[in-house]
Amino acid sequence: MSAVAQPNVLLLSVDTLRADFLGCYGCEWNTSPHIDALAKQALLFENACCEMPLTAPSFTAMLSSRYPRMTGVIRNGMRVDDKVPLITETFKKAGYYTFAVQSNWTLRARLSGLNRGFDFYEDRLEQRRWGIFNGEREAEEVTRIALEALENRPKDKAFFAWIHYSDPHAPYHFHSTFNPGERRLRQVDRKTQTRIKYASEVAYTDHHIGVLLAALPKDTRILFVADHGENLHEHGYLGHGRHLYQEGLHVPFMICSEQVQPGRCSLAVTTMDVGPTLLGLAGLHPLDYALGMNLIEAQPPADRPRFMETYGGAVPKLPGAKKILSQTSAIFQAVIRDNWKLIHPQQGPMLLYFLPDDPQERSNLYAKKRDVASELKELLERWDTHHPKGNATEVEFNTEDVEMMRSLGYLN
Repeated sequence: MSAVAQPNVLLLSVDTLRADFLGCYGCEWNTSPHIDALAKQALLFENACCEMPLTAPSFTAMLSSRYPRMTGVIRNGMRVDDKVPLITETFKKAGYYTFAVQSNWTLRARLSGLNRGFDFYEDRLEQRRWGIFNGEREAEEVTRIALEALENRPKDKAFFAWIHYSDPHAPYHFHSTFNPGERRLRQVDRKTQTRIKYASEVAYTDHHIGVLLAALPKDTRILFVADHGENLHEHGYLGHGRHLYQEGLHVPFMICSEQVQPGRCSLAVTTMDVGPTLLGLAGLHPLDYALGMNLIEAQPPADRPRFMETYGGAVPKLPGAKKILSQTSAIFQAVIRDNWKLIHPQQGPMLLYFLPDDPQERSNLYAKKRDVASELKELLERWDTHHPKGNATEVEFNTEDVEMMRSLGYLN
């Protein structure tokens, strides 16, 4: 493919973004007018889940199209090994100019290794938020730097860009000019306050995404996705990374390109499909190692199983911690097939849910549907056996890394 014929491709992502806090996914509050406008031009996947509800593992799965356990990146603070191929390298070899603008400390090049294949990887997070240095970059700044990168790129090459926003990540900040729920914080209880603040962050991010979208070259093909969702006090949990309920797994996922017919798809999609689909948007050949699907060319089978697990948190600053933790078992594993979901904890009883009837996962049917649970457990065990764990690269945390991880909630 000649450089002239190559389309521009954008991976547009938002950290910690629940699908159900976007209007196009049913949110009643006016949180996302610009993303909703994009959705009207896109193929929107209603049933997309991540493999692991943590930032670095999830994006490593997207860019490698392998399960986090296979790359060894099972926690934030683990660096993908240089031997694991990334789709960004394929873009660069195909002649693309590649650039990224990051906003989350865990995605810094030194910690994640996800800068491989990028000509320009902007990850200097020097911005203070709420008076403390917590290792993020606000949406306004992300857009400003992204627009500069677009302007300064070589104009004789197509680009592949990854622009990542992080504002919905805790701690949630209420933006007085972005109050989509039109509620006053002092008039509601603590849990409702959390949802209002979170919605405000989503609306603030959406506004600045709108500025970016308006400046993109008109031929840019876009894949929009989140790395994971967020529990907002459901199941007695606030945050992400330590449980496998749908609030943390279900993510927005849409493709905007003339290659696809705009509409909605309810088939089972996984974030491992991101890498192959990005290559499909560019018209590049699929990679032999990819476990995900190119959603431009194929639809997932109706009975496609999806597997998730979590090991919780980040790597502590201890000698040899990464080697020890890479050999530990998941605290939770899960499989979803035919709308049935089995959660298998390392300790405690198994949980079985039928998601169409129980989307909030309140009614455990394990005792009533032992046959379904047995089939799913066997499927999970086969997956566990046939997908061995890989090894991440050792990265030593400095004092700043420790403080940033702690401020983001990844260290106790």
